[in-house]
Amino acid sequence: MAGELVKAERVLKIGQRIEFYVDDDDEKYLSRIEDITKDAIYAAMPVNKKRVPVIPMRGSQVYALAVGERCRYRFFSIFRERAMQDGRIPVWRIDRPDTVEKHQNREFVRVRVTKKVSVSVMGDDGSIGEPFVTWTVDLSGNGVCFLSNEPMPYDTELALELYDIPGAGNVKVMGRVIHSTKFERPDGDVYHVGTHMEHLSRAIMNKIVRYLFYVQRRNIAKGIEF
Repeated sequence: MAGELVKAERVLKIGQRIEFYVDDDDEKYLSRIEDITKDAIYAAMPVNKKRVPVIPMRGSQVYALAVGERCRYRFFSIFRERAMQDGRIPVWRIDRPDTVEKHQNREFVRVRVTKKVSVSVMGDDGSIGEPFVTWTVDLSGNGVCFLSNEPMPYDTELALELYDIPGAGNVKVMGRVIHSTKFERPDGDVYHVGTHMEHLSRAIMNKIVRYLFYVQRRNIAKGIEF
């Protein structure tokens, strides 16, 4: 199953290396887990590139990547407060998640979602073709597959606009075609066009991943296979 969700208690361990992104900040902050309780994770207070301690506002959302032996586990949480572990180690106290998402080789998991998307083909001279509106087949943190009545050559450059992504709104991004697969249907052939989204900011990427993480948890609760 793509994007396997596992119980946090099975994989999050004291001493484990962890990476944080805060709200819409693109900078990655390195830390480690100092302690875990029923409701909270205490992580060593990270510092920024200037070696200044990073202290988010209470209630800030954090995107976390916990490093395992052969993969990483990602989850979203809320920063609650700074504290002192054992009276000497400055730490963050964040909410402990119930589940985390397993993903290997740092690849983004594709999740089946149906969202409206506008597609325009870019010309070699930089011109933008007439847009057409279609629907997504699946979405990931750095790619989207959509339906097309016509095949698209590999490496075709596209201007995309994804509509109504919860938490992100409409997302405009450039993309390049990486595959175009034909599917035969009684009402006519259709193509699944997979594209890589280029130059997507970490802030928007995190919002998309957060939405997909929610979809996965909702589908698992309903017993839906990915």
